[in-house]
Amino acid sequence: MTVVLIIINILFTTVGQLLLKYAAIKNSKLFLATGYILFVLVVVASYFLMKLIDLKYFTIIMSLNYLTVFLLSAWIFKEELNKVKITGAFLVVIGIVIFSFGGQV
Repeated sequence: MTVVLIIINILFTTVGQLLLKYAAIKNSKLFLATGYILFVLVVVASYFLMKLIDLKYFTIIMSLNYLTVFLLSAWIFKEELNKVKITGAFLVVIGIVIFSFGGQV
């Protein structure tokens, strides 16, 4: 159940942000409403997920959204990938790896 809620959170947050971006580009109320509905569902899923895992793990897991939005916005919206953005994404990954080891390195 925990893994399902993690996937739902990451998926819905990422898709919600992409829908809001698309709504802004196309001035679409349907995509805007759908994006916000997904965010409401993320809040509900987050509530149940935080009952199952510590907040420190929840926060680091949700940082994966930065990577998914970064990669998908470059692919879908053809947003620029430059050295600074790629370095930032790499640092997020490094941070997740360091946090995952919990000081055991």
